[in-house]
Amino acid sequence: MTEEIQIIQFNDPRVQHLMQAGYVIVGESWGARLRLSDPPDLSALNATVVAATEQALLIQELDASWAPQVTTLEALNHDEYPYTPATGTPHRDESDVLEFWRSGYRLFGAIDDGQLVAISVISRTTARGETEFTSVHPSYRRRGLAVAVKAASIMALADDGVRIFGTGGAQANTGSIRMNEHLGYAIEERWLSLTMP
Repeated sequence: MTEEIQIIQFNDPRVQHLMQAGYVIVGESWGARLRLSDPPDLSALNATVVAATEQALLIQELDASWAPQVTTLEALNHDEYPYTPATGTPHRDESDVLEFWRSGYRLFGAIDDGQLVAISVISRTTARGETEFTSVHPSYRRRGLAVAVKAASIMALADDGVRIFGTGGAQANTGSIRMNEHLGYAIEERWLSLTMP
């Protein structure tokens, strides 16, 4: 039998009642929104892409021929994704990765001499663009590549008229929070995962 997990906004009165009943917090997560003006000013986003290209990296949208490299990068980074019950990251094989393209997701990568070193995956709903995940090869971190590939994905959807973007993750992933704040996202929701010990 698996434990029952309750995922509730942190300011919901039920949190206090559950904790009084003996529940404990086993994870914290957040959701953030970026709201662009209309017409949007994309200069700050574009600057992050330019900063990456100045490191001799190519930032571009990826087609399905990149699926093997996306799969390899995700496998390399999988164990580093902070886990919460609300933000679990599945193990993805190449068939799962190909499904992104089949389902209409758009993928943006940073490429160094033919090698994929960063990726951001975004989907479009009727209301907004929603980032599925962003990840960077361990040897290329702290060079602004997560910001650059995510900015590229936002600019592409903004060109198609999207003005609201969503993202989220584990509270423990401070790097992701900083990266999103740099792009102009504001955290609008915080969630707690609670269970009986």
